[in-house]
Amino acid sequence: MRGGRAGQAPVRRREFHYGSWEFTAASDLARRLPYSPGNWALIRSVVRDPALIRVLVAIRRLPVVDLRVRRADADAWAEARFGPARHGRLAQAVLDLPAAEDHYLAGRPKQALRTNLRHARDLGVTSDRVPTYEAWYEAASVIFQVRGDRHAAGREMDKPEPGQHVAYYVARDARGTPLAFAGIALFGQFAVLFAMLSRPDLQPSACFARYQLHTCLALDLGSSGVKHLLVGSALRETAGNQYFQHLLGYRARNLRVEVIESGPRRPAQRLAKRGSQESALSRAPFMVF
Repeated sequence: MRGGRAGQAPVRRREFHYGSWEFTAASDLARRLPYSPGNWALIRSVVRDPALIRVLVAIRRLPVVDLRVRRADADAWAEARFGPARHGRLAQAVLDLPAAEDHYLAGRPKQALRTNLRHARDLGVTSDRVPTYEAWYEAASVIFQVRGDRHAAGREMDKPEPGQHVAYYVARDARGTPLAFAGIALFGQFAVLFAMLSRPDLQPSACFARYQLHTCLALDLGSSGVKHLLVGSALRETAGNQYFQHLLGYRARNLRVEVIESGPRRPAQRLAKRGSQESALSRAPFMVF
């Protein structure tokens, strides 16, 4: 046959994922550029390295996640660095939240996560959803005191303003000492992980606690009807955080955000309004095989 292509399998497009050449090159570029770079900054980078055209094309071809946010929620978080009213974001780290533990932890790609969760369990680490901001901030303050970087946490660590819905989580060791904390802004069908820090001194417990804490919150949110968890750019994070996200199942996706007029509150508000009514997940130590 002409061209010698008969019977050949179609060429599969390489996936843009952690560890690929395109992902590494895109990360290097993103870290060099300012946030929201102008066209000229991108053009100068491409002129210096024409191979970046391939990277930009790969980013544009990423799957798109469509998100809808209520006007009231968008206005409540308008000043936040992750404010959902910003239309169109490229290469964001997105986790499709699981509704069940066995589904989330299944398969070879989650082997490292399962191992880390087992180490956390063996060390007596437990992760819970905390019912109040005050209880959460008390635990977070212990970790900030050790880290010495409270000023770098951002205003999102402050007590929520009216209209802001937040879920709080803390991991502790067998003696009840806080090891790690996380804060989640709730937007109905999606949520944003705006804070997650651990102690640098109590190792390896604090390291394994991060994996358990994230798994705890992912299952809690997913079982409540939240579909997607966002953490910001998949490209600007440090290599260590990118690997952490990779093990947890995050993928680089482009976002398309639509702000709608306020309507009935979605599952995330029901999650935020639980208050002191702890879920079964938070009444007992988080366990995994």
